[in-house]
Amino acid sequence: MKASMYFNYTTRSLARGGQRTLLAIFCVAVGVMAIVALQLVGFMIDNAFTSNVRDANGGDVRVVSRNQPFQKEDLDEVERLKKDGVIVSYTPVLNAQGSTGAASSSLRETFTVRVVDPAVYPLVTPPTFTEPQNGKIADLLKEKQIIVSTPFVEQYKKKIGDTFDLRIGSQRAGEARVIKVKVAGIVTDSGVLAQAGSVVLLSANDYKAALSNKEITYDTINIATASKEKANEAAKQLRSALPVATVQTVDDAVASQKETLDNIRKFLEISGLLALLIGGVGIVNTMQVLLSRRKMEIAMLKTTGYRRFDLYLLFGLETGLLGLIGGIIGAGASIAVSYVVRGLVEHTFQLNIPFVIDPVIVSGGVAIGLVTALIFGLLPIVQAANIRPLNVIRELPEGQGAGSRLLTVGLVLLLSVLFCVLAIIILQNDILLGVVSVYGTFVLLLILSLFFSLLALLISKLPVPERLTLPYTLLVVLGIACSAGIALLLPPFGLLLLFVSLLGLVVVFLPRTWKANIMMALRNLGRQRVRTTTTMLALFVGIFTIGLILVLGQNLRQQVNDVLAKALSFNVISITSGDDTKKLQDTLPSLPGLTLSQQHTLASTMPVAVNKKPIRELLPSGEKDRPSTSSLGRSGTLYYLSGIEGYDVGNNQIPVMGKETTITAGRNLGPQDAGTDNVLVSWQLASLDPLHLKVGDTITLGGNDRKSMKTVTVVGIYSQTGFGTNFYPIIGTRDTVKALSPGGVEQSIFFLKINPEKLNAAVDKVGKVVPNALVMNLANLGDFINQMLNNILLTLTTIASLSLIAGVIIIANAVALAMLERRRELGILKAVGYTSSSILGEVMLENGVIGGAGALVAMLLVTLSTSLLGSLVFQSSFGVSSVIALGLILGSALLAMLTAALVAWGAVRVRPLEVLRYE
Repeated sequence: MKASMYFNYTTRSLARGGQRTLLAIFCVAVGVMAIVALQLVGFMIDNAFTSNVRDANGGDVRVVSRNQPFQKEDLDEVERLKKDGVIVSYTPVLNAQGSTGAASSSLRETFTVRVVDPAVYPLVTPPTFTEPQNGKIADLLKEKQIIVSTPFVEQYKKKIGDTFDLRIGSQRAGEARVIKVKVAGIVTDSGVLAQAGSVVLLSANDYKAALSNKEITYDTINIATASKEKANEAAKQLRSALPVATVQTVDDAVASQKETLDNIRKFLEISGLLALLIGGVGIVNTMQVLLSRRKMEIAMLKTTGYRRFDLYLLFGLETGLLGLIGGIIGAGASIAVSYVVRGLVEHTFQLNIPFVIDPVIVSGGVAIGLVTALIFGLLPIVQAANIRPLNVIRELPEGQGAGSRLLTVGLVLLLSVLFCVLAIIILQNDILLGVVSVYGTFVLLLILSLFFSLLALLISKLPVPERLTLPYTLLVVLGIACSAGIALLLPPFGLLLLFVSLLGLVVVFLPRTWKANIMMALRNLGRQRVRTTTTMLALFVGIFTIGLILVLGQNLRQQVNDVLAKALSFNVISITSGDDTKKLQDTLPSLPGLTLSQQHTLASTMPVAVNKKPIRELLPSGEKDRPSTSSLGRSGTLYYLSGIEGYDVGNNQIPVMGKETTITAGRNLGPQDAGTDNVLVSWQLASLDPLHLKVGDTITLGGNDRKSMKTVTVVGIYSQTGFGTNFYPIIGTRDTVKALSPGGVEQSIFFLKINPEKLNAAVDKVGKVVPNALVMNLANLGDFINQMLNNILLTLTTIASLSLIAGVIIIANAVALAMLERRRELGILKAVGYTSSSILGEVMLENGVIGGAGALVAMLLVTLSTSLLGSLVFQSSFGVSSVIALGLILGSALLAMLTAALVAWGAVRVRPLEVLRYE
């Protein structure tokens, strides 16, 4: 056979297919659109974090110490490395919390103030200036002028030339400074400020002036080296010289992000694969109808000498063209979808994700469309090529013997293997993940298919009586009784069953023509059970995913609010030092709306030794320095050993233990501990690597002045599930805190519970009395968390909606194919008096039942899954909102009905004579 024959036959067959061809293309396009769009988003996220790692790291090496600020002797050590030629240059940086001059700040109103030396900073790519266009940090950062990032401008609506009071504080320092600043430059969050969010750059000289020319202590040192080898050498020496600091090279930064980025990418790709799988199921349905309606044509081809292999080539080329066209359309549409999803991710997690299109991924989407069509078209192609001409000519049914069934089973297994191979390639050769995700999904879908097939059969057998009979009445009463019982446990489902049961009673009194429509709609579900099952399954996937996300989000939001209401017994925190402590103490009795207050003392510390063993020998290094489920890692260990909060146990101020905070080993502090150095430590230090502390162990702590030092003894280990009332992880006595405070000057923390109606007045008064104190307003903490949850839910729901879109295409596919198959039936119905509207109503009812049933099962499984997750993971009782459950079930039914109406609108207006003459 000539090649032109293959091409001409294929293209003309697709053109003659009309609507059926379009449906097959849409199935491919939706699947490709989902997988490519999510791959592009994963690529953009990966690119945002890995393309400028050195910039984000601040240099070739970054040294960070949140627990003990760097002082002059630490910088001298870095200077020595510069003189020895190990490093090229360095610049110290201080990152502090800032607000726009108010006496207090909520979590939603703060930003990062980065204090830098403008003559040296940055060592890497500077951020891009938007105003002025050719601005330079060294020129603008002077005389109390600041440079702000675009996220800051968007948040606070500032512009060039604006002035405001910049309030700078540090939770560790416990002291705030106010500087009158002027906006001199606006930069994008790029270069050294990539992923930094809302940032204000301030000159170190201006900050030093606000400190009355005291020496600045820094928390970060950015270092530049001549080569990768020099960077590794510098990191090694710095880890030895600064044991409590975290030293990170560019390679370390890449390694720390790799696992997280891989997990994000795999999540997005698996979500896309699910939509691709649903689209593939649609291809199977469409190709089966396309080829089954050409049985006579296939029989004639075989009788004229075409071999089975020739038919494989013909139909394979036809399927391949469908996949190619669908792949091109889907890959093109994926660019727009990826832009939307990227924007949601960017907004939710406050990231800067450049919109970048990878031509390899987009062109790969075309290939995915081609391969997917061939994989899922394999089953109908082989079945069509096996048609026996004699059976077709004599209008005999095709045999359904053991050989035919074995062939079908074999083809399904081959299809699963080929799709698994495709999934593994998409997942970048992760064989285990590909096999588990594909075959796990197949097994789950098989189980659900069997259930949906049985459900479709039962629905199709529901009676539609002409009059009210005793058996039917008993059936309705039984349904009402069951709905009452279910309503006690699951109200939304009980109400829905009650509604359906009452509908069963109403049906009896409907006009005869309406009853006929209802009966035809129900019986049609059983006539094409495979297609009905497929449609239910496609809708189930989308509704289950969206429902689970919404229900879990609602429950988590409620749980957070409950925890805040129960555990957060205060709504304002103030940290003071020196004379400010006495001033605030004197003000508390007259503070408006104050109902409860607690005062503890604080000391920022660093661990020196544990059981007399130097901390540098105990901290994990290399690959073990990152936190895991069994280890705190380096940073976690330092956090739980840094910072002690003191209670005045001699005056019966005892750490409160209850439901949220409990002693898991040893005992609580008491009056007998006054004057001692006994402490409580968190359970993480006892249960996780690397320390596994126990009661009786000793910890040597050093103060921030590098002079004061105390060895404390662990007398108890506590566990905390809520927010608690301690700011630092180590709980000790006031005597220990005083001994570790620089110059014996204690810092104090005040936990205040203020009537919400008088909160602003109280906070304003605190700000006037102690203007240098750090004051944090936690009243909006719940709103802040809820907003974060809402953004995350919106992003996840958008991703899950891609599967629902694929489900809608499956509905449209099924309705269109049903209209094609029932063309003769439609002509007969219209010939005997049925109108177009009555037939359309029957089609809508049929698909409404399919959509509602699929969503009902999905929400039942959502209820079960939510209950299990709540009890096993979150240790809470999770429920399903009636509004969400009924909304998704009824919404799914309505969506199915609208889709059916749009697709069947033209088909039901066929002229009877036209159909009966040519069918």
